[in-house]
Amino acid sequence: MPANRMKALRIEKHGGPEVMHLAEVPIPEPGPGEIRLKMEASGLNYSDIMMREGRYLREISLPLILGHEVCGTIEKIGAGVEGWRVGQRALAITGEGGGLAEHVIVKAASMVPSPPGLTPHEGAALLVQGLTAVQLIDNAAKVTTGETVLVHAAAGGVGTLAIQIARARGARVLGTSSSEEKLRLVSELGAAPIDYSRGDWVREVLAFTGGKGADVILECAGGEILERSYKEALADFGRLVVYGIASGKVVSFDNRDILTSNKSLIGFWLGPHLARHTDRVAVAKEKLVGMIRLGELRLIVGKVFRLEEATDAFAHMQNRKNVGKIVVTP
Repeated sequence: MPANRMKALRIEKHGGPEVMHLAEVPIPEPGPGEIRLKMEASGLNYSDIMMREGRYLREISLPLILGHEVCGTIEKIGAGVEGWRVGQRALAITGEGGGLAEHVIVKAASMVPSPPGLTPHEGAALLVQGLTAVQLIDNAAKVTTGETVLVHAAAGGVGTLAIQIARARGARVLGTSSSEEKLRLVSELGAAPIDYSRGDWVREVLAFTGGKGADVILECAGGEILERSYKEALADFGRLVVYGIASGKVVSFDNRDILTSNKSLIGFWLGPHLARHTDRVAVAKEKLVGMIRLGELRLIVGKVFRLEEATDAFAHMQNRKNVGKIVVTP
């Protein structure tokens, strides 16, 4: 391959796995306020699947290199950027794609130095899902000591971090998942595991809470899980935070039900925070890095794929086989 070109996972149209291909493209140059990283590890997120399929929460431009977050070493610094040096390892959110490539352009403002002792794989598991988890707990749900928090998809990237952060805030935590391996991890992280594939998970939540229901529920699937979470598993005056719609199944709520239930429905999407609420993001970054340095947060890296195996990585996530974070390396 010529020295000025690189491999990148790209799409020219929306669709299934068949629209992804490993392309040979020019290595990009950083503009003002930007930095180019040599990718060491890139984290896969469900939003990458939504982008590929054309159901992302806002319109995106094509063609597109997929990938939202990256850990890498700085190899070139754009004009006007200060406080960084070539060779330094950093973590960054790429915004709308670009992370699944051998070289990645990021805004300097989106970067944080990689905490000492963190491997590139762990670094790729921190920012997108960590910023989501800490703001779900602290900003959206405002979890307090003694409350009960139910985390759906608890063995995933956001779920594993949300369990730990909620427990650090003094909450009791339950986590739903579907396999022995995942449920074992949920238990190891300090949450009461619930197998939603066997029996009635709502009944288990109510039994755990003495019939009251959970004070806080974090939900990312949509469909029946969302509906039952709000109507059956949430305590009076509880808060249900919706941060995803992995199933693609939309739920409609009757405003009279919301009025009479005394329960709160709260939405959370990381994208607008990154664009318009940088003060909140900065605080969340400090919390995450602080917990990492104190050894209070365990980053769960599941399966690691090479860039050439990216199609398999997407299938692994879409088939719900992932435990913790899926990582792609060059």
